[in-house]
Amino acid sequence: MSDAEKPSKLDAPMRGALVGVIGTAVVLTIGSFALGGPRFGIGVAIGGVLAPVNLWVFAQVGEAFLSRRGNTAPWAVIATLKLALLLGGVWLILRSGIASGLALAVGYGALPIGITVGTLFGPKPPDDVEEGDGRRTTGSGSRSSRRSFGDAPREDVLKARPADEGDPSNEP
Repeated sequence: MSDAEKPSKLDAPMRGALVGVIGTAVVLTIGSFALGGPRFGIGVAIGGVLAPVNLWVFAQVGEAFLSRRGNTAPWAVIATLKLALLLGGVWLILRSGIASGLALAVGYGALPIGITVGTLFGPKPPDDVEEGDGRRTTGSGSRSSRRSFGDAPREDVLKARPADEGDPSNEP
């Protein structure tokens, strides 16, 4: 099987978030070189590289834990190593004076900004979920289970029973 035929482990919304983080890091880096000078720009670029790498490793570890395929112990070790490498790498960068903490923080700020941009403007996950396997599916035969806050409740959560149609407390 060639690389083009292999299915990606990351779903479309996660790929959108990664693209958003990378794009945000590039914009922040260019802006910091223009406004803050080369030293600040290098620090922002380093933080901007750390952000998508951290998100990608986090996505891999999260997928391994959620899929529950095989032994998850190696992924727990990888998650611990990821944290140690991230904190140790930032400590070394700050200790050596390559970049300031502010510049790293600005570059790493691409993570929440990029995730937000990727989530708002990127691909959306499918709406429907089949009850049997828990995987999201789409198709003409599937039904939507999405509800709005304005919809009348279908069950009385406090009494753990279906809502009575004539009960005035169930009216919106």
